[in-house]
Amino acid sequence: MSPMIQKFVDQEFMTVDQGEYIDAAIMRKESIVVSGHRSAGIRPLMASLMAVAKKSFSNVQVKGFEDLEKETEYFLVPGLDNVDFEKLVGETIGVKDTAFISLKEPEHPVSLMKVMKANFKSGKAIGKKIHTLECIKVDGVPVLDKITEMVLSEKGKIEKTDF
Repeated sequence: MSPMIQKFVDQEFMTVDQGEYIDAAIMRKESIVVSGHRSAGIRPLMASLMAVAKKSFSNVQVKGFEDLEKETEYFLVPGLDNVDFEKLVGETIGVKDTAFISLKEPEHPVSLMKVMKANFKSGKAIGKKIHTLECIKVDGVPVLDKITEMVLSEKGKIEKTDF
């Protein structure tokens, strides 16, 4: 497991199994969306996961739609206020043979199911895996509560599996 993920295990933010699952997903070039309120530690987690991807894969930090034209293995999409964030995430999902790491928070809401279905209608993102990491606070302490894998099937159905 990457030391950048191990530190969250050591802090009891996530379990060893969750850390290994996330690390393996990144190494398979699968997409990750960190979800929750900022107070639940989503920004530091997202930054660390981006660092893991940066270390092993070519990557592009996305600042706007034009960055999606660049050739890369991973798109890193921080919360951006100057664009239609949901549309940006949707178009990022649709880029063939790439993965991305981003977030979903009250300031940057995204309906992943909506953008995945929109991609299906245009023949994109079929079979692409997206792992949503849901972070919450328990007794005032931030933790990773749930991991959900979503895959867009060839029939346009979103198949969800909880870890």
